[in-house]
Amino acid sequence: MDGGWRVETDRRDLQAHFVVIATGFDHDPDLPDWPGRDGFGGELIHSSAYRTPEPYRGHDVLVVGPNTTGSEVAALLSRGGASRVRVACRTPPNLTARKILGTSVNIHGLALERLPLRVADQIGWLSQRSLFGNLERYGLPRSPIGIATSSRRQRAPAYDSGFVGLLKAGRIEMVAAVVGFDSNDVLLADETRIQPDAVIAATGYRRGLEPLVGHLGVLNEEGVPLVSGGDQHPSARGLFFNGYRSDLSGQLRLMRPDARSIARAVRKQRS
Repeated sequence: MDGGWRVETDRRDLQAHFVVIATGFDHDPDLPDWPGRDGFGGELIHSSAYRTPEPYRGHDVLVVGPNTTGSEVAALLSRGGASRVRVACRTPPNLTARKILGTSVNIHGLALERLPLRVADQIGWLSQRSLFGNLERYGLPRSPIGIATSSRRQRAPAYDSGFVGLLKAGRIEMVAAVVGFDSNDVLLADETRIQPDAVIAATGYRRGLEPLVGHLGVLNEEGVPLVSGGDQHPSARGLFFNGYRSDLSGQLRLMRPDARSIARAVRKQRS
């Protein structure tokens, strides 16, 4: 065919005038290559492999990362009978509730998106303080990056699902960031060593787009598309991305208008 794209699959090559990539923002589990990781004597998994708290009943478990997934897993483990649950934290998250005053937090996020960044960050902090109080005494200080600024960097806030209550009750403990492993020991940034039975790394995901389009110059340094929706990179006409934008109102809300803008762009180029 004249122009267009050749897409290589595990079955056969396909030809198309247009390609839409929508494989998801959180695609490839990102397990850090901590020093000594492979020699750890306990269980080490990424949170994507976690299914139920039952195997951890009566066990000492360390969860790495207190964002949405990590805080939810920690809460489930604590309620599910783990003998001890600790959460390692490198950068404190921006915490929020799924509903505020009976309204989805995404609605509030939509309003914050319309405000200047500094103002939105401050309102987000005041909201967190109002919802949860001062968490510094429980080992979770204020995030150094505001909620709106963090969102602009494609990092969502942590949605509380009972984590804070369990933290205040002493059923979940905060510890310093993980920096490595030494046999049965987990090494922390404050130079302490702990010996959990299992480590569940809620350390996020990569986009996984580099093998697909990394050679085209359409990704930034974090592997996120430089353009989304109906926009096209000058070096890759006819290639579209959907599902790689987010703001304080969430990702799902943005997928519909992006899909529509892609359809309009395709229709315009076909006419």
